[in-house]
Amino acid sequence: MTVVDIRSIFSQRNIELFDISSSYIYYAEEKNEDGHNDLFILEYNRSTRRERLITNYTLEDPTFVEHLFAFENTIVLVLENGSNSMWMIEIDKTTGAEKNRRKVVCTGAFRSCFALDSTHLLVYMGPDEANAAMFKQYSEVTGCECLCYLYDLKTNTKHFVKNPLIAKLGTQGLRKLSIHGDDHLILLDPYADEDIKKGYYDEQRWINADIRDNLWLCNMIKLEAELEAGVEQISKKCIASADIKALVRYMGVDGDKVFFRAKEFRTGIEKICSYDITANALAVEAELTAQDGIVYIVEEKPFSVYEVRAEEAETHVRGIVNCSADVSYDSSLGKFISCIDSRYIVARRDDKEGSSIVIYDTVLQKSESYKGSCTLSGNTLVLY
Repeated sequence: MTVVDIRSIFSQRNIELFDISSSYIYYAEEKNEDGHNDLFILEYNRSTRRERLITNYTLEDPTFVEHLFAFENTIVLVLENGSNSMWMIEIDKTTGAEKNRRKVVCTGAFRSCFALDSTHLLVYMGPDEANAAMFKQYSEVTGCECLCYLYDLKTNTKHFVKNPLIAKLGTQGLRKLSIHGDDHLILLDPYADEDIKKGYYDEQRWINADIRDNLWLCNMIKLEAELEAGVEQISKKCIASADIKALVRYMGVDGDKVFFRAKEFRTGIEKICSYDITANALAVEAELTAQDGIVYIVEEKPFSVYEVRAEEAETHVRGIVNCSADVSYDSSLGKFISCIDSRYIVARRDDKEGSSIVIYDTVLQKSESYKGSCTLSGNTLVLY
């Protein structure tokens, strides 16, 4: 485990971490000074322990909201205020210079965005007053609440996404995955919430529709080319599916594998399964047990699952997937967050003096407490 303590730098500062690498941490800070808002994009060098200003912007519109996406050499900044226009800015990570700066106008009101790579972004637009009737008609035809555009930052071109699945899912239904240098997009396509689908199962004798959950896999380069070409039916591979009798839900990724939860309604049996993209193979990783007092904690990327039984005096943690820990600790140390290297318990403790992060070494049976918050990236714990 590596602990990076940057609390002294961030003391009394409101910052947003958006990228953690082996060498650097990138974050944004917004300040209101002299009656105007300033946005600072900064870098923390983990070796020298020094902060460096990459660039800063004066936000003329105080309602601007920033969306930041980090890549190997660049940072993409999207500034929007919920209207039909937004600024798309590509920033050099080293020099802070702007490589591209575009004002993009789309139909409707901004809802969300998702960076497929360093130059392609999906932009989701919802109904506004001027286009309410058009959006209503669009929703009736497609079942989609939002319009979706693919924007190319290099060529300053936007393409209306005709594929209804991409438009329907929104950013919450998209996950990126890189396998041996090839980028993929996972499409999370559940039919409905878990309780609703279980209700359909209970009343299935009245239902003729295909009630089905799907997980799809797309090659990123091919997908971008198809969306730019206006293809309605994109190339995708189904890696997991469940009809009305069962449930499939995405959980996370690790290495070459996509993990998902599968539940059969008739038996109540629930399992964690994986799909190995390289080997094109499905496997059962673990079976979950429904018992009072047991909760399962999931880390999405890199993927881990923990079985946690928290009692008044003691909390027991057992690694289910990608963790071999089987340990107990004093519950007064705090609520379980994660376990790093199958050895170090990370917990959060709240008291009258505020929140603290506790790291408990299960081998040495010693703990250390730190005021503030934390974020995890692999086996790196960042305190801030």
